[in-house]
Amino acid sequence: MNTKIKVGLIGLGRVGIHMHLYELARFADMFELTACCDVLEDRVKSVCERYPGIHGYTDAVQLMNDPDVELVTIAAPSRFHVTMAEQALAAGKIVFLEKPFALSREGLARLRKLDEQYPGKLYLRHNRRFEACFNHILDVMDSGVLGEVYEIKLRRHRHRFRDDWQTRLDCGGGQLYNWGPHLIDQALQFIGGEVESVFSDLRVIAARGDAEDHIKLVFRGVNGRVVDVEISDAVPLLNEPVATVYGTRGVLISQTEETLDMQYLDPAFPIPPAVSRLESPPISGNAAYSVAPEPVWVRESIPVAPANGYDMNDIYKYLYRAIRENITFPVSNAEGFRNTEMMLRIKEAHPDFKGAGDF
Repeated sequence: MNTKIKVGLIGLGRVGIHMHLYELARFADMFELTACCDVLEDRVKSVCERYPGIHGYTDAVQLMNDPDVELVTIAAPSRFHVTMAEQALAAGKIVFLEKPFALSREGLARLRKLDEQYPGKLYLRHNRRFEACFNHILDVMDSGVLGEVYEIKLRRHRHRFRDDWQTRLDCGGGQLYNWGPHLIDQALQFIGGEVESVFSDLRVIAARGDAEDHIKLVFRGVNGRVVDVEISDAVPLLNEPVATVYGTRGVLISQTEETLDMQYLDPAFPIPPAVSRLESPPISGNAAYSVAPEPVWVRESIPVAPANGYDMNDIYKYLYRAIRENITFPVSNAEGFRNTEMMLRIKEAHPDFKGAGDF
C-alpha cells in the first residue's frame, strides 16, 4: 500500500491557507502536513495549533532540511519562487511550485536547468488546468457541434481598490502574474497550436500601487483562431460571461462556470454553399435581406461536467498519482515554461511594468 506524502508548506498567506491547506485536506489519505513556514510567527503558530504535532518554522531552509518532509509546496511571495525551488531540490525534496514560476528570463533559465538536473522532482501548479468549466468547453469544441471554433473570449472582472503587495511592481505584483498564468495557460490550450501574434495592453486603473490591474491580451494562432483575454480589478461589470466561444455552427457561453449555454445549428442542417447573388434583395415585407435557407437552431443549457472528471480542487490527487503511481502529471513542465515565457514576452513589451526579477 502506498504511503502518505509528507508535506512542508512554505507561505501561509491567502493562497497557502485558503487553497493549499484546503486542497490537502481533501486528500488526507494521500498527504500529511508535517511542517509549515512563514516569516510571520503568528501565522506559523496559528497553523501549528490547527495541526497539532507539525513542525513550525520561520526559516524556509530549516523546513527544507526537515527529514519529516518529502514534498515542499512553495506558496511564498512570487519573487522567492525560483530560489526556494533551487534550495528545496538541492535538499533532496520534491517541489510543488506556485505560479508565477519565474519573473525573469534568467529565473526561467534556472528552472529549466533544475528540471533537467532533478528529473521528476519539480511540479508546476497550474491549478486552473483542472477547472471543470474549461475542460467541459474543450469537450464541446472537440465534439464539433459548434463547427470550426474561430474566437474565444475569457473574462475575469471585478472592481476593488487593492493595496497589498500584489499591487507593487517591486514585489512581483500585478494581474499579469496573478490571474495571468491561469488564463494564458487556458488561452494557449484553446488555440491548439503555435501562437502567431500577441496584442497586449497593461494599465493601472483602480489599484493603489504601480502594478497593472487591468489587462487586455489577444492571442492569434497560426491556425487563425483568436483568444481574447481580459483580466481586471477595475471593471464593476457583473453580467459578462467568464467564457464565450464562437464557432461556424454555433455559440457557447458560460456565465459563472457552472453551466454551459449553447445555441448551435441542428446537426442535420447543412451550411448553404458559398455562392452569393448579384441582384438586389426585395424591399417589401420581411424579406429586406436575402437569407436562404432559414437556419434551424438547437438551444441547450447543460451543467458543467467534463468527461475527464476534472475539478480544480483535485490537483493534489493528480500530484499524488504522479509521485506514488508514476502516472504522468497532466501539466507538463514544458507547458508551464512556455506559459511563463509568454508572460515575460508580454512584460517586455511594456517596459513601464517591468517590475522585480527573481530573488
